Amino acid sequence: MSCKNNNSNNNINNNKCNSDSCKVNSTTVKEESKKLIRSEDGVKFYDDEYIFYQEGNIPVIVTFPHSGKLKLKDVPIRKSGCIDPDWWTEDLAICMIQAFNCISCCCGCVLKDKDNNTVNCCKPSTTTTTTTTTTTTTKEASEECSCCNINFNSNKVDYKMECPRPYIVYSKIHREMCDFNRGESSAFEDERMRPHYQLYHETIKSFISKIKSENQDYYDGGKVTLLDIHGQSDLSSHILRGTKDTNTVKPMLKHLGNDSLIGKNSIFGYLLNIGGIDVFPLNNLPSDSTSDPTDPKYIPPNKIPHNKDESRNPLNPYLEHPEYNGAFTVINYSKNYTINCIQVEIGYLWRSTIENRIKFSRTLRSSILNFINNYL
Repeated sequence: MSCKNNNSNNNINNNKCNSDSCKVNSTTVKEESKKLIRSEDGVKFYDDEYIFYQEGNIPVIVTFPHSGKLKLKDVPIRKSGCIDPDWWTEDLAICMIQAFNCISCCCGCVLKDKDNNTVNCCKPSTTTTTTTTTTTTTKEASEECSCCNINFNSNKVDYKMECPRPYIVYSKIHREMCDFNRGESSAFEDERMRPHYQLYHETIKSFISKIKSENQDYYDGGKVTLLDIHGQSDLSSHILRGTKDTNTVKPMLKHLGNDSLIGKNSIFGYLLNIGGIDVFPLNNLPSDSTSDPTDPKYIPPNKIPHNKDESRNPLNPYLEHPEYNGAFTVINYSKNYTINCIQVEIGYLWRSTIENRIKFSRTLRSSILNFINNYL
């Protein structure tokens, strides 16, 4: 999305602070943080005014680095780098948490028994009957999807242990204070942000380790995937894929094949083909590039989305958007932890209204579950 930058070099703190009020005891902060880890129905989660995270039970991690709204009045605004948040992505995080705990949507369509048969493990089978003076209405309880009624004022959910859910981490701190999608040396300019930054990224690392320790086959088989959620306004109706043109999803392509990234049951393929949500690139790889109109992989120029700025060249339909093709999070965790990492850039259209935020979150939820069902 459009980005306000502070590039002044005047008085940049460079992570240094001599005031006593700026000194942070990271050990003390970590010890205090441990006290806030709670468990509900066996699901561990953490929630303070700066960071939220929950443990999952599928090998998918979803992160929201620019979702925060909290501005700390005594912490100065960063003087370099982009300081605009990805608007309404905190709402998307809250919506995702609740959508993955909708007992009517998650379990019956995904879980299978030892014979590979679908299991209705927790989908309600009871009915409710409402009688008035003129009519009697019977409704299946399974139609009452809790994720149709998202409470955006709270990330509290009634966790259902049997529902598949990803690991989720999101920031509540405004990007003006800290950019969690940067390396530690450039993410903040006030030392008081360090423990929050470290908690955010140490949590991601711990989730990767937990997935690996609990199911080595997922890790070795290229099935562990991190989705880093962002917002953009350049192609406002599209969801942009960012993998450094497939460089951050090498385990997936090696072990699961190209279709796991671009096929109909891939995450982006489901968004497009089942969800009816425009994606870019149009589910193709850089290696598919051709100018031959007779080639099945040929994409006509008139189908290439154009940037708002008409002075710029049209986007190459075979490559990811050069401004949104992946940054620190996907580069760092794909390189250093050998997992699949995809930057998911959500167009302004899908973030700008409550209805669209709910629809997109539910569709992404179903897309992730469909991917898990087909590739795990």
